[in-house]
Amino acid sequence: MSCLRRMGLCALLFISRTLCAQHNDIVAIKHALPRLTDSADYADALNRISSLYLPRQLDSSGADARRANELSERIHYSKGQRDALRGMGRYYALRPHRYLSFLFYDNALAACRAAGDSAGVTVSLMNIGTFYQYQQKHVEAQHYINKALKVAWDAGLDSLRAWVLVSYYLINESDSTALPVAQKALKQAINLTHRYNDAPGILYTRLFAAHEQLRAGETRKAEETLKETMAAAGSAGFNYIAMYACMQLTGYCIWQRKADSLLYQRKSVDYAVAGGYTGLMLPVITGLYNTCLQSGDTPQANGYSRLALGVMQQQQEDMQAGEADYLSYAFGDEWLDSLRLQHHSQREQLSFNKAANHFWYYQLLIIAGIAILLVVLLTYYVRAHRLSRKNAASMATLQEEIRLGNKALQDNDDFKNKLISMIAHDFRTPLYNIVNITGFIDEKALTVTDAASMIVQVEHTASDTLVIFEEILRWIRTQLSGFVYHPKIFLLEEMISATANALQHLLAAKDIRLSIDIPAGTTVQADYEMLQFIHRNFLHNAVKFSPDYGVITIKAIRKNNWLTVSFADEGSGIDAAVLPHLFNWNSHTSEPERAGKGAGLALIICKDFIDKMNGKIKAENNYEEGSTFYYQLPESPETA
Repeated sequence: MSCLRRMGLCALLFISRTLCAQHNDIVAIKHALPRLTDSADYADALNRISSLYLPRQLDSSGADARRANELSERIHYSKGQRDALRGMGRYYALRPHRYLSFLFYDNALAACRAAGDSAGVTVSLMNIGTFYQYQQKHVEAQHYINKALKVAWDAGLDSLRAWVLVSYYLINESDSTALPVAQKALKQAINLTHRYNDAPGILYTRLFAAHEQLRAGETRKAEETLKETMAAAGSAGFNYIAMYACMQLTGYCIWQRKADSLLYQRKSVDYAVAGGYTGLMLPVITGLYNTCLQSGDTPQANGYSRLALGVMQQQQEDMQAGEADYLSYAFGDEWLDSLRLQHHSQREQLSFNKAANHFWYYQLLIIAGIAILLVVLLTYYVRAHRLSRKNAASMATLQEEIRLGNKALQDNDDFKNKLISMIAHDFRTPLYNIVNITGFIDEKALTVTDAASMIVQVEHTASDTLVIFEEILRWIRTQLSGFVYHPKIFLLEEMISATANALQHLLAAKDIRLSIDIPAGTTVQADYEMLQFIHRNFLHNAVKFSPDYGVITIKAIRKNNWLTVSFADEGSGIDAAVLPHLFNWNSHTSEPERAGKGAGLALIICKDFIDKMNGKIKAENNYEEGSTFYYQLPESPETA
């Protein structure tokens, strides 16, 4: 049930009081938009549409939230910007890019507190609490949820308090000591949603009422409640709630070992596609893909494969767009603050100068006209000189800030480009392998035995690829705000074995033997995913340029406080003209068509990763045949 509980927490990230409206409200507001002449009213209408679309169609919700944010920022409309920040937080929560969601919610919380917006503070506190629950920080989650309940209670926000109570239930229902209080909170939430005729709230709380029925042993009654909820949500266009009900039914069927679980899984994916929530369903889509492959349903498997690939591409695009949205918002605020401060300073300076001029004017008027003229000219000169120096200093400071900002953006952009290239390098070969094998099977050009063997190979390749993808994805999530190097100690032999297993199909294809000479217990202190990327790249290149039945030798040597790891092959070696520039970016960009000469951008990323880990990297041709790639890292302690 942990998957269902995570989806329930995710649902609470998009709740707001406006969800009580139906589809007709969306149509009515859209028809009214062209007649709105006040920009603030227009921004409010966009925010309203965004919240109404959230349980129906995620893409439309995100687009309207962005439009509302841009308009509110342009006209300096604080309420519209607060609502838009929460809308963008809800959108990125369901993609899911929860780190970006947290950033928008955190800024929304600060803005709502400054404006005294109790409802906005309640929603922001609730969603930050659920974010911490995702991070398995239960104490912090409890802190924020309790604060949200207090604000909702003190402000008399009963309809909104229902959603906070549901959040409280989801965070505490797995804790046996807090379960009675959580169940009481759920009952109060159900009563409040019925009191305010909150249609989505009634449907949503019925999902958890079914869970309590199951806990009480009323399995059939729980299933009937979920089926009725799914039908009602689907007919009303609430794709998210219908998808959630399907997944909950899937969990019940799996628990009871019923065959209906596959049917409900497919229905949940259909609702996710209709509403744009496929990012949340990637594990389910992957599972259906594997199931179809095992059952021999190749067309259906291909469909789920394309859907999974589309989800991963969409997540990458959303990540880039989300970072741009947040940077635009953050730098926009800093620029406005700078302009306001400059305006205030200039007004004070003008006021001071005006008073000083009047003082001197009236004092010197008594002395003589000529003295007045001289003093005025001198004052004007001094004032002009000071203003000139101040403007020059301000301009220099502003230019330096812009330069540093541009450098930070360039560094982040370069790092993201390397991440994209890293992912492309690690997944291109296995994905092409899967596509080619499935193509052979689809063309029916193989015997049953060969097809079965290839299907097993596809399964192994896909499983290995998924493992690598999950490892890289976890690493990328820790690097969203820029590179941070946190080295840990690992057993080198285990890392090399994992790399060899991932590329076993390439070794087997050319009957290449690995000779691994690593002393037992040898450890390395590094970033795991960076170093594994280097291992995979070095071994992949060694396989690529080795002859059939060749030997690839991997050695590790400790010497002079350095650990040296080498990959030697028996291939044709490296072109002497290319070797000095093998890890050089400019060389790669000036000769992109050099076939078979080095490993291209991947080796450049390898050097960048080694530099970040304070190591060294090089390559050389062997004395007789082949080439050897090395890297060196500072020696780590002896134990992992």
